[in-house]
Amino acid sequence: MCMRAGIFARAWRAVGRWLWVACWWVVVSDGRAAETIRVWSHQGQEAESRALRKIAAVFNEVNRGRGWSVELTFFPDFQYTEKLAVAAAAGDLPDAFDLDGPLVARFVEAGLLADVSEVYPREELADFLPTIIEQGTIGGRLYALGSFDSALLLYYDREMLARADVSAPAEGKGWSWAEFVDACEKLKAAGMEPVGLHMNESADEWFTYAFSPVVWSGGGELIDVEARRVRGVLASEENVRSVRAWQGLFARGFAATDPVEPDPFGQGKTAMDWSGHWMARSHLKAKGERLGAMPLPMLAEPSAPCGSWCWAISARTEKRAVAEAWLRWVTGVKTGVVPTVRANGAVPSRRSAFAHFPEYSEIPYRIFREQLETSARARPRTAFYATLTQRFAAALRDISRGADVEARLRKAEDEVQRVIDRKTRSVAEVAR
Repeated sequence: MCMRAGIFARAWRAVGRWLWVACWWVVVSDGRAAETIRVWSHQGQEAESRALRKIAAVFNEVNRGRGWSVELTFFPDFQYTEKLAVAAAAGDLPDAFDLDGPLVARFVEAGLLADVSEVYPREELADFLPTIIEQGTIGGRLYALGSFDSALLLYYDREMLARADVSAPAEGKGWSWAEFVDACEKLKAAGMEPVGLHMNESADEWFTYAFSPVVWSGGGELIDVEARRVRGVLASEENVRSVRAWQGLFARGFAATDPVEPDPFGQGKTAMDWSGHWMARSHLKAKGERLGAMPLPMLAEPSAPCGSWCWAISARTEKRAVAEAWLRWVTGVKTGVVPTVRANGAVPSRRSAFAHFPEYSEIPYRIFREQLETSARARPRTAFYATLTQRFAAALRDISRGADVEARLRKAEDEVQRVIDRKTRSVAEVAR
């Protein structure tokens, strides 16, 4: 009995201390009510989530005197978008959250995101990469900004190319598509597998992200965003021609349709790798001085993808000042961008942040930045992106295995257009 009384006494003392701390947070020293915002994020890499926890902790410490704080919650990547959708349907989105770049348009159309065009001074916005601004801009207004971006290029093994008598282009330059195919022919003739295209990726997004540049480089588009039209766009003459060129890589045995090895280039099984910034550290470690890199091969004009997770504010937040402060903090150069990029190895979203990463004066990193400042473009900013990427990816899988290019693209565009038309009619009926 005495032991139990002692336990209860200690418990109540602990509760008392907790209540005192809670009251201190509710009313800060100068009498203003404390404001805590809910912030959600995808889990990401462990190092990245650890960095974000620290970013949030420092924000809370710096803003303690104002009574501002963030309550950060992570969700596994595979269920995060669903969590956001459920919360949106229930009118219970957090005050601030990150979301994948291609989803911004969908959230904006649903009226879920706050316009943040006036949150940053004009000169500060100019510090962000143009791709970051493009990704978060819908209808001329800014709704989201990221602390990092992504990049894609063609890695190559200098020694393997030399053994096949293939000359790499000048540093920082890329091949035309014809030059790329010629290199593949020589590599195959020399007994090597020319290029890894990672067709074993299970996520639809890899296909749209990695191979949309083939379409864009050939002068085509995936969708007419303004007209909400895919029919006649996805299966255009330009796209059929470009995707046939891409299909030829598989038909001629230059790339595997069903690779088993997740990193064939790093393992020395392919001479080139069509891949992104996330492989740079690994490839440098595996190849050292043998590693080369160039922009993606082009059909008519240079093209590259971009885009990644970005931060937004709920249109319904009642704590706008704190949410804006968090947005500025997590996308600030020293407070958000640098610690995040050091953790996840992505490309800094702000020009002034590159000074903290000396590797960006060297290949392959220099190409990442150059592409994002010149030839990269965001994936289609449409509320129907989820349907588009799913159908386009399915078409590319089939085409890589020999499906007729024009017929398969036409099937995909019809599928997407039906979804667009049906949802557009539904919205119109509700509005009447």
